[in-house]
Amino acid sequence: MGKKLKIEKSKKKEKWNVFNVASPVLDKDLLKGAHIELFYNNQAVIDGCLGVYEYNDCYLKLKLENGALILSGKDFDIVTFEERMMTVKGKIDTLEFCV
Repeated sequence: MGKKLKIEKSKKKEKWNVFNVASPVLDKDLLKGAHIELFYNNQAVIDGCLGVYEYNDCYLKLKLENGALILSGKDFDIVTFEERMMTVKGKIDTLEFCV
């Protein structure tokens, strides 16, 4: 039978901590401001919406903490708007941030 070779690993594996809770990026940037979730192009959930600038069935301009969010498309309907969370349904063609 053949001889078994023993291979020694000289370099230890590095563990990456991508989402460190103590990270300044997570604390300052990700938790502050608006949070937007898109479900295909049929629904958008915006958390951090402060109000509505303009609204009709094909155009929606929302007030955010650091600017505005513009949604363009057709058949828009604001399903819910409670506190700072808004749900919009309709066909979303474009999404644009204005600062």
